[in-house]
Amino acid sequence: MEKINHSSYSYVILDDDLASVELLTQQLMQLPQMRLISQFTNPIDATHAFNSYETVDFLFLDIGMEVSGIDVARMLKNKAKFIVFVTGYSEFALEAFEYGDAYLVKPVDLKTLKRAILYLLDKSAKQVFENQQNLVDER
Repeated sequence: MEKINHSSYSYVILDDDLASVELLTQQLMQLPQMRLISQFTNPIDATHAFNSYETVDFLFLDIGMEVSGIDVARMLKNKAKFIVFVTGYSEFALEAFEYGDAYLVKPVDLKTLKRAILYLLDKSAKQVFENQQNLVDER
């Protein structure tokens, strides 16, 4: 499997199902570069907590909760570099991509999770490179 190249990436998990939170946490703990900031089962608690956070690298977010995960993503889009929906609802994919960066349908295995993380990090690195290249070209 490919290696994630960076000292560490912070993440928060929000899912109203505690078993899903625990499973995702166990999977992410197998990736040594991933650093847990917090876990939530209540979207209101999560949005309040984000007021005290610096920007996190990843927000792993369910959709079908008391407050829609899409609404939470809309509120927190400037507080997370990447928003990854991890949900049992495939029908929200198009709407979710307006506010999220990846969409994974449960159950998610470690290989799929890691592939999504690597894709987003690679995409981000390419954008940084292209932006730097554009600055050089403008000179």
